[in-house]
Amino acid sequence: MQLLLPTLYALLFIFLICKMNFFVIPQVSAIKLVVFFVLKLIAGSFVFWVYTHHYSGSDFFTYFSDSTALIKNTFGGHAAYSAAWNGNFENVLFSSSRVMIVLNAILQLFSGGNFYVHAVFFCFFSFIGLTALLKAFLVHFPNRRTSLILALFFIPSILFWGSAALKESVIIGIVGMLVYLTDFGLRKKYTFWQLLLIAILLLLLLFVKIYVLCVLLVLLLINAVVARTSTHFLLLKYSAGMLLLGLFAFAAAALNPDYNVLRLISDKQAKAISEANGGVFLANQKHFVRVDYDQQKQIVVPENDSIFHLKPGSSYTRWKLDNMRDTTFITASEDTSAYRLVYSIQPARSVIKLKRLKPKLADFIAYSPHAFVNTLIHPTVFEITSKYHLLIALENIAIIILILLAIIFFDKTALKKKEVLLFCLFFAIILFVLIGITTPAIGAMVRYKTIALLFLAPACFMMISVEKAMPKLMYIPYFFIRLLGAPGSITNYEGYD
Repeated sequence: MQLLLPTLYALLFIFLICKMNFFVIPQVSAIKLVVFFVLKLIAGSFVFWVYTHHYSGSDFFTYFSDSTALIKNTFGGHAAYSAAWNGNFENVLFSSSRVMIVLNAILQLFSGGNFYVHAVFFCFFSFIGLTALLKAFLVHFPNRRTSLILALFFIPSILFWGSAALKESVIIGIVGMLVYLTDFGLRKKYTFWQLLLIAILLLLLLFVKIYVLCVLLVLLLINAVVARTSTHFLLLKYSAGMLLLGLFAFAAAALNPDYNVLRLISDKQAKAISEANGGVFLANQKHFVRVDYDQQKQIVVPENDSIFHLKPGSSYTRWKLDNMRDTTFITASEDTSAYRLVYSIQPARSVIKLKRLKPKLADFIAYSPHAFVNTLIHPTVFEITSKYHLLIALENIAIIILILLAIIFFDKTALKKKEVLLFCLFFAIILFVLIGITTPAIGAMVRYKTIALLFLAPACFMMISVEKAMPKLMYIPYFFIRLLGAPGSITNYEGYD
């Protein structure tokens, strides 16, 4: 019975895919789209299986359980504790965890508390975004339909993370629709309803992933200027747009230090490093505390199920709630106050050592190439600790090969749509750099870069000249056959230079 309701919703979404005009794409049948959606449902089931049997938990379990707590707090007449809702490491206004909890609470109106229904809805959100991106790309590259389908629907990371009840599914849906509605920022005329929908999507993205919003919005505005001027000096216009963004950020920091972008990124990096190392996080009305995960039994003393004390003479890390930037290292605690448990995080299995950056522009610029490479190559084949790492490492190799093919066999005709290519490349590169700076845990890095791959992979496919590449690539099987010492000669490859 638990699977009956999600099955009915899945059938409803399949019906909508077959009947709605939005899902009508030239030379892509409704049957194919249904197959792609079913593939996402299978991938979503696989995500659930992996996190049920091989990991202790995931964000989507927390969001779902906390949405139940939120409903009980709001309508049930009694208090229920919500770990993610009460987290103090995130800014309250822009807490993406809270947005996900509220979204799950809204979905409970349709699910009746059935988690599998939520998983189906998130799959559909993501599918809408991928379909919108496919339609947006086909407007500019109508002859690359197969390549675009492969890039958007079959890259393992996009398929895996974009089919789970996570932020990534929501972001894919929002970003895809924004790119589609604005035509990469190149649309010149909008209806009232289009503008209203764009405003709602931008606002939602603000609360789900603010740095994705900032990068996307800047690129959309640059292309809006390009559409109303010309494509001449396009690289210069993109550079000028980035410079103006930097000047705006500098002015905001001068007016209010709380809006210093470099400091915010530096603080985010410090938070990520702390969480990657794991720990037990507690809070009271004055302080936020982190205790080493392996020392929690020696340091955290329970008074009851919800109240805890810290053992005298113990060591831990502490922040003041009104100033989370300044970290205090306590070596011999004299604190006797009571705390509540906020959340507990196991240490990440694979962690990259990051350089702690000061909020200085020179530090960020110097570290950016290293951060980009980190995001691109990790996990490497030397960091494989499980069969899942092996799959990701192989995907990374495939993406690197794709980038090399785009460089070696560059298709000059793609420059006819250079405003689209630059949009995709700038978006992917900036996100790769930000992720490389702020994410030490390889597992989180793989998940976060999914959004960047939505634009990097299609851009690479668009830049590869099939006519140039195929004759050369035909030598590869021939080379291996000869390397293995196969007898006889092969003449099918003659004439390819």
